Amino acid sequence: MILPSVALVLALIGLGTPQRADLPADGLIRLQRTSCFGPCPVYSVTIDATGTVLYEGEKHVRALGRHTGNIAPSTVARLLATIERIRFFDLRDAYRYIEHPDGTRTMVNDLPTTIITVTVNGRTKRVESYFGAPASVAALQREIDEAAGTKRWIFVDEATLTGLLRSGWLASSDEGAKLLQEAIRRDDVNVARLLLDAGAGLDGPTENPWPVIGAARSAAMVDLLVKAGADVNQRPVGLDIARTPLMIASDKDAPVAEAMLKAGARLEDLDGGRTALWYAACRGNWRVATVLLNGGANPRGGIDMPAVECARQGRQDEVVRRSRPPIFPDADAGMPTVEDFDRVIVLLERAQTQRKR
Repeated sequence: MILPSVALVLALIGLGTPQRADLPADGLIRLQRTSCFGPCPVYSVTIDATGTVLYEGEKHVRALGRHTGNIAPSTVARLLATIERIRFFDLRDAYRYIEHPDGTRTMVNDLPTTIITVTVNGRTKRVESYFGAPASVAALQREIDEAAGTKRWIFVDEATLTGLLRSGWLASSDEGAKLLQEAIRRDDVNVARLLLDAGAGLDGPTENPWPVIGAARSAAMVDLLVKAGADVNQRPVGLDIARTPLMIASDKDAPVAEAMLKAGARLEDLDGGRTALWYAACRGNWRVATVLLNGGANPRGGIDMPAVECARQGRQDEVVRRSRPPIFPDADAGMPTVEDFDRVIVLLERAQTQRKR
């Protein structure tokens, strides 16, 4: 059953009415993220019916303590519409594991817990999400964050960064280097560009041994970092793992590898006798493998185990993995499939045949 005030909100949104919707006076939406085994942001954000936003940062966020903001009532109305659409008040109170048809459960450790609490017309519902919640719950979490603009406090947005720079804050500080690392990880090209233009260090915080360009997730970020002076062939410092950024790109979209090759990444550099193509084959990333082969990579892909053998092993492992209930259903959407490994194997066998001619 749709609550009367929420029904009116939905009607106003559906008609595209520009005036302020008649929001429930007690309307309240709260999102809370807890700690995990790692640097997960710990904070809460509350939005009321007037559009007032209250953020409270606890750990692993740029802005600690209380901060406030305001959003349009129409944005609050859209959030309430989403809450109604996903039948939030009918969800379970807690999602802590996945229960399979045979009665077995899949459980994990060390994840953050996210809690959404909604009050509308005297009714309050609290949904705790640790593991196994419907995808609609994660989507609502993101929508609340975006509506409240929590990025400006958890990390930094362009407007906030511009304000910091005008106030005399130095991007060349260690904090600036950390923000640049985070911008690269988030693939936030605009914030990364602002930080670089303001003098943020490419080498990153002193405790980070990884080459900054290895974290790039898009061609645009690779291009930006290369123009700023990043070395596309740099290896990590002081680690046994010596993968180049091109080897790391085996886990990413093909345009990232293309941009690195265009910037001068070396195809045949080795890490323990293995090339970037070997890593792409082992991960079933046929798109990156295609880019590397088109760039002239040796189809063998390594000194010890040929790339095609690693792809065959990956295919066998994938058949076994797909026969079991998924542990992370959302993440599985981006995992390689048996067909991905098949395509890599065909590509490599064809390239080896052509090379022998």
